[in-house]
Formats: sequence, structure tokens, C-alpha cells
Amino acid sequence: MKAYRTGLVVALAACAQPVQQAAVEQAAPTAAAALADAAASIRPQDFYARIGFLASDALQGRDTPSPGLEAAAAYIASEFHSFGLRPAGEDGGYLQRWPYVTRVLDVASVRFDVQAEGRSRPLAYRSDYYVTGGARAGFSGGLVFAGSAVPAADVRGNTLRDRAVIITQPQVEARQQGQAIIRARASADSAGAAALIVILPPNMDAAAVAQRAAGAERASRGLPSIPVFYVRSAAARSLFEMAGLDFNALTGSAGAQRPVPLAGLTAQLGGGVTETEHRPPNVAGMLPGSDPALRNSYVVFSAHIDHTGICAPGTADPICNGADDDASGTSAIMELAEAFAQLPVTPKRSIIFLGVSGEEKGLLGSSYFADNPTVPIDSIVANVNIDMIGRNHPDSVVVIGKDYSTLGPLLEQVNAQHPELRMTTSDDIWPEQRFFFRSDHFNFARREVPAIFFFTGVHDDYHRPSDTVDKIDLDKISRITRLIFYYANAIANDEQRPQWDPEGLEEVRRLVSQRNR
Repeated sequence: MKAYRTGLVVALAACAQPVQQAAVEQAAPTAAAALADAAASIRPQDFYARIGFLASDALQGRDTPSPGLEAAAAYIASEFHSFGLRPAGEDGGYLQRWPYVTRVLDVASVRFDVQAEGRSRPLAYRSDYYVTGGARAGFSGGLVFAGSAVPAADVRGNTLRDRAVIITQPQVEARQQGQAIIRARASADSAGAAALIVILPPNMDAAAVAQRAAGAERASRGLPSIPVFYVRSAAARSLFEMAGLDFNALTGSAGAQRPVPLAGLTAQLGGGVTETEHRPPNVAGMLPGSDPALRNSYVVFSAHIDHTGICAPGTADPICNGADDDASGTSAIMELAEAFAQLPVTPKRSIIFLGVSGEEKGLLGSSYFADNPTVPIDSIVANVNIDMIGRNHPDSVVVIGKDYSTLGPLLEQVNAQHPELRMTTSDDIWPEQRFFFRSDHFNFARREVPAIFFFTGVHDDYHRPSDTVDKIDLDKISRITRLIFYYANAIANDEQRPQWDPEGLEEVRRLVSQRNR
């Protein structure tokens, strides 16, 4: 009997093996089919509806801060809730608020007057100059020309202390002007200067100055730093002539080798500001992971929910709607969240879907999240950032940061598995534009979280009222987002967390160091 039972068990086991194998083989296609069905839910018509709302005139360009931005955050939080995502903000909610101060200029009190030996040269606000950063009332002191940049301490000595330092406009690409001025202002502030004066290009007319002044008056970031006065070239020339200096020689290519005081001139610069504290929103939802050992590690998918607001005041179409920048990425985040929420079994790792504000003001919302994450920073294994993916060539997307970590090779592997998406993933084809610094992945990279950035490039409608939903390539954005969906699934199911390439990490550290100078 024993021998019979043993033979029966062996026989039954032998019969069971094909059945078990068949069950395994059947389960695998079922999981793959569920993944494909979820990816198929990412549809052009959904993007049209989402981008259409976010980039509508009703949201007034989603400036930081603004009621339109609050409406965008509320919409995204509502969608996350409807998908069943857990709140991943603060205080048990979907929102994380961060501190921000605006300073509104008191136009009536603004002044820029210069005296020399009984002569007076008052400059006309909105015609000769405008000011940002909030002017300090009551400054009276000398002027010193520093050339094309604020010099290092060993060159300038104490010649800038308690003076207004003048420089020519930084010779950088137009979209890098803002960061160049921020660095110059910080250098002047550290040298003890009372103000920074930037000479505008000779072709800057009074109408352009007035338009820039209108934008600067509405609100500027409240930095504990000195004000910046932007002066037309013709007005600056008159000041140099009052001091007996050769304007062309000093501002030409040879330039000033050391700071040159405008001897005998005394400037009175001033104006009042009203400071207002705000708490703009980031919005975050979490899809918990299914693996007990990995669910406390996170992949963060980010996009910025803000834009530039009313960018052309006084015109027939004053609102910069920001359909591509970045209602496209924000909508992709929501589409990804909805697709993942449909899966019968979630990925092993948890996924955080993060919308950040203040990107257009200097990556401020993502900076706050990276420094005040709602999960431990060491538990974030990767950041995938999505910014402007709805325009340009229909079958390609630029992926910045591919060479810095294993996230790059993994993307190539996933893309090769999905030829039906017809998508080429290119390296950074605009290195001179320094896009690595210009979107929210940078703040994760500076915390040494492996990060990668999906981007399809700028276009003629960038930061203009013409960036509207009707110009979005809905088929392209859907295919890119399906690719990111499969890619996200691969990252979140990989038991090995993404790893920096040692040389890539060193390059990122150098880039971060240069950015912070």
C-alpha cells in the first residue's frame, strides 16, 4: 500500500506540474494585458479636456501665487482623490504649502536722481528705467561701474561698499538673463553694495521699458537682497558724461579692468514696497506599493502646475495660458495616476505623483519639497520630471539626464520593448540652453536623487499668450505618456534602486556647484 501511495503521489505531482506551469503562463499574459489596458486608457481626448481646463482663461495663467493656481491645485487634488490615491501632502491632505513673499512697488515713491557740481539729472521712471526687487527708500551715495560683471573680492576690494554698482547687461542667452542677474545681485549684495544698476541694450526703447516696468510692479519675489535698477543705454551714457567718462570705451569689448567710480556724482535711489506673505500649493498623491519590503521606497513623478499669469497687460490677449508649459506635463501626471490606479496589483514600490508650483519663479515649489519632503528623502529612489511634452517633432522626446544614472539605460530598454509607440528618446540636443537647471528635477538631483527629465523643447509660443491647447499634438503627448507609464512600472517593480553613474554623479555635483555660485 505504501508503495502504491508513493507512486500515486509521484504520478499526481507529475500531472500537476503542467497545470501549475500553465497557470503561471496564463497569469503572466493577464498581468501584461492589464498593463496594456491601463496604458490604453491614456487617450488624446483626455489630454484635450485636462489641458483645456488648466490652460483656460478662467485660470488666468496660473501665476504663483494666484486664484488660478489655487484652482489648478484643487482640481488636481480632486482627481487624485477620485483615483483612490492616498494624500501625500501635509496634515493628512493632498496639499503642501510653502512660504513665499511678494513685494509690490509703490510707483509714486520711486526715484533715480543724480547730482554733480550743481547739475541734476533726474531719470524718468517707465521711460529711462524700471526697478525690480523692491527699492529701498532713502539711499544716497556714489556710483561705481564694474564692467560686464560684479568682480571678485580680490579685484574689487571695498570699492563697491555702500555704493550703487553699475554693470552692462550679461551677455548670455535671453532665457538665462534672469539667473545671471540673480547671481550678479547676490555678488553685489555680498560686496556691501546698496543697489545694482544694469545698463540695458541700446535698442531697448521707452515702450519696452514701460512694458517691463508694468510686469515688475505687479509682484516680485521678496528676496533679502538689494534692488536692481534697469537703465536704458542713453540714460546711462548721460551719467557717464556727467562724470567725465568715456561711455563707449568703458562699456565696449575691452571694458573696464577694475571698478571705475563715477567721481563727483551722488545718486538718490528709492521707492517703497508692500510685502505680502503667501503659501502657494504643491499637490501630491501616493499610490502605495504592493511589496511589503519595497512599499516604503518611492518613485516621484513631477510636473509644475504654475505658469506666468498675465504676461501681456494692456493687450487684447494678456493671458499666458501655458498649455504646453506645463499643463501638458501636469495632465500627464494625472493620466499616469489614473492609469496606475486601474491595475489589479500595484507596482512593488510606491509612486508619488507631485505637482509643484513656483517653477516659473525659480523652481521654488520643488526646492521646498526636496528640502521638506513628505517622505524621507533617502527613501525616494528616483525622480522623473515632465515639462513641456506636447509640441515639436511628432515622434521624439528629449530625455535630459540619461547618462547620469541607470535610469537612462532602463528607459532605452523599455522603449525598445514598445515599438508600437514610435518614439525616439534623444539625449540633450540643446546643452547650451542649460535645461538641466531649468526644471524641477534639478532640486531632486541636488539632493542626489537620480533624476531624469522628459521634454520636447521650446517653440515660438513659449511664454506667450499663444501657448494654447489647440496647438498641442494630442497623439504625441499620449504616446509619450504611455511610454512613461511603462517606464514608471519598470522603475517601481525593479528590486534594485536606480544607481548613479560615478562620473555622472560627479558631473551633477559640479553643475550644482556652478549653479550655486
